[in-house]
Amino acid sequence: MLNPAMFPVMAVVGAIAANLTELVRGENRRWQPAMEIGVRTFSLAIAAYTVLWFALLTAAVYAGGDADVIAGVEVLGIFLLAMGIYSLFHLSRFISSKLQLWIYRLALPLVIGGSFLVCKFG
Repeated sequence: MLNPAMFPVMAVVGAIAANLTELVRGENRRWQPAMEIGVRTFSLAIAAYTVLWFALLTAAVYAGGDADVIAGVEVLGIFLLAMGIYSLFHLSRFISSKLQLWIYRLALPLVIGGSFLVCKFG
């Protein structure tokens, strides 16, 4: 069983994944057409998107240890649920363009930190 304190951590990582997926697909232009994304910010966001999937797999494997497979399934389930809710209801339309840029910039440390917390305390 996954530590209940890790549920919001995985939900935030799932929301970040959905946000970065919109950036990769170019869907962010629908809600913020005038937003300018610099090369460094875009590079950080793409690096976070790449690291995210490896970190998710690592967190799911290490969450339950050797004996608890259910914890890993819970990690993946909470992640996918948060990603689905974020995408289904287009929650990025409620985020301002300045906050959106900071989400892109801070996505990498948030993903790594969230995965570390789940690996350590999950």
